[in-house]
Amino acid sequence: MEQYRRFDSVVNHIWLNSVSATKSEHLQEFAERVRALVAPYGSIAKAAKALEIPENTLRRACAGRNEPQAPLLMALSTKLDVSMSYLLGLSDDPAVASSPGAASGAELQLRRIPSLDACVAAGRGAAASAVAIDQMLAFPQWMLRKLAPPGARLSFMRAEGDSMQPLFNDGALLLVDESDATLRDAASKTDRAAEEGAIYAFEQAGALRVKRLRKTKSGDIVVISANPAYDPELLTGADAKRIKLLGRIVWWDNRL
Repeated sequence: MEQYRRFDSVVNHIWLNSVSATKSEHLQEFAERVRALVAPYGSIAKAAKALEIPENTLRRACAGRNEPQAPLLMALSTKLDVSMSYLLGLSDDPAVASSPGAASGAELQLRRIPSLDACVAAGRGAAASAVAIDQMLAFPQWMLRKLAPPGARLSFMRAEGDSMQPLFNDGALLLVDESDATLRDAASKTDRAAEEGAIYAFEQAGALRVKRLRKTKSGDIVVISANPAYDPELLTGADAKRIKLLGRIVWWDNRL
């Protein structure tokens, strides 16, 4: 059950943040795909019995009232031989590999990512020191393909403080793409992340911090908190050049 809870947490975050659609649109797309998959059974009751899942769970999914949950996703994927990516709307191709067993293994393949013994301050800054690997955490490969490019250097850190609430809380688990440590130029209106400011872990004056950073046309850096109680900071000249980006935050979870 704990494994399912962790899987659900990861799935829901990816599902709601991977494409530019509202939660309602996500639910409707998921419902449409589930309805199409179970239609050959003739009724939801027959489909639920064949798939060995609660009928009410399937009815709610078909009606667009249930977010994807691990037991339902696993049943649909393994028994109907469709990919998790298709179920979650990350791909329009329902097909998996020719061998069902191989497909399940590939889809559920995990990558071990180092969790650093460090907190990045979602506040004024935590003292930086030599950072060691605390443990290795597993993360689904198929989700990583949506979050970061192949070969990306990834690590986990913890948030500390309240300045990024309600986006993420004190103690939130953050996935950092260390390969993406260059602040984008805000000049391009087509790059929403650059225009609004992507979230980075960075070192400033010996402190580790996590904030949304936006580079102005003049080369200054605006440091932005999600919590309105914290005013934006403007780093100019030498101060802007002295910060060291550790990587971009590509995923987080407040429950793990």
